[in-house]
Amino acid sequence: MKFPRKSLAAAGAAALIVVGGTAAFAGPPWTISVGGSSTGAPASYTAESGPVDFTVPGLNLGCDSSDAAGTITPGATSSTAGVITSTTFDNCVGPLGIPLEVNQTGTWDINITGDNSGGVTPGQIGNVSASVSNPDGLCSFDVSGTVAGSFDENNQALTADNTSGPDTLFVENVNGCFGLILEGDPATFDATYDLAGIANVTVAN
Repeated sequence: MKFPRKSLAAAGAAALIVVGGTAAFAGPPWTISVGGSSTGAPASYTAESGPVDFTVPGLNLGCDSSDAAGTITPGATSSTAGVITSTTFDNCVGPLGIPLEVNQTGTWDINITGDNSGGVTPGQIGNVSASVSNPDGLCSFDVSGTVAGSFDENNQALTADNTSGPDTLFVENVNGCFGLILEGDPATFDATYDLAGIANVTVAN
């Protein structure tokens, strides 16, 4: 199962949490600009990641790659920069090497959690919810919670990597999985998503 490796919406999916200013610990509100403008309608983006790592205690799972899509909203905000409306995960592997399919549930939020430092802004993919299953019924479970990460405006890349805060993802509704994935297990998600189809995104204090 290829969950955005801690590098995503998300998360991978595509979090455009960018800060152009360098004011230290200024805090919200932040002003998001797309292509140099802080006004206008939400701008659509797509994003691609390389390998995705997803872990639960004692197991390292993952996918070969992931795509994401959504919108970024220009203007002032206290936290939410945009949303991840869809994700895909390719060639995901589960416990004992079985294939897994990952499907996003609902819309994931792209949130800013801190100020820019050197062009990198800490953030979070919130409202994460996904269903994971093996096509032959050998394993299925749901994952929900938040994924910590950051956005680098220098290369327009979103990284879900747990460096700006802890992931608070948990596994539920577990069926099968050879007893290797348990109800309530904490999970982590690592992936890096490169943004495309959108003009330069920045956030200033």
